[in-house]
Amino acid sequence: MYKILYHNILQFSILLLIVTCSSCDGRDKSHKKPKQILADNGLLESFSERINYVPEHYTETVTDTILHTGYHVRIKSYTDMNSNILTTEKKDSLDIKTFFRTPVAEVAVDFKNETIFNHIISKTFISDKLENVSEALHPYQLKSVWIDDDHIASTDTVQMQILFCKPNVISDHKSFLLSISKTGDYKITEIKTKF
Repeated sequence: MYKILYHNILQFSILLLIVTCSSCDGRDKSHKKPKQILADNGLLESFSERINYVPEHYTETVTDTILHTGYHVRIKSYTDMNSNILTTEKKDSLDIKTFFRTPVAEVAVDFKNETIFNHIISKTFISDKLENVSEALHPYQLKSVWIDDDHIASTDTVQMQILFCKPNVISDHKSFLLSISKTGDYKITEIKTKF
């Protein structure tokens, strides 16, 4: 008697398990698009937008150069974590926002052990010295600051190249020449270069 009862309960349990598993196969969602399924579950916002930061972390580069002409040039380039340029891209139903963090450079120049120039090179520095450059530099970010090798033998001035590029487009750039005299006077001019 117990054997028959046990056998019937086992058959009923297996039948109940089969019915339960076959009714939860997701057929109700097969006709819906993935976007609709995410919206139904309140997850569309978290999957419809991707935010990237370039660079992700703080970066810093220090260059310390002593020239035979008596100049000592220190360039400290670093990422300003509070300033960025936003680019957006739409791929399928995904909005990709990329925040390119803005680099800046601290430049200090000494001549015969006396500091003659100490400024932060940024878009603001350039636009304060040149007219009609502020709007033109808006979509650009500082890419590099370096000593101009063509004028390295001069004892009257030290010249530095300043390069601004659009994020991810190095061919679209603006270049400037910073000339610093041994008295500390400086001049900035825009130059045309090709890559």
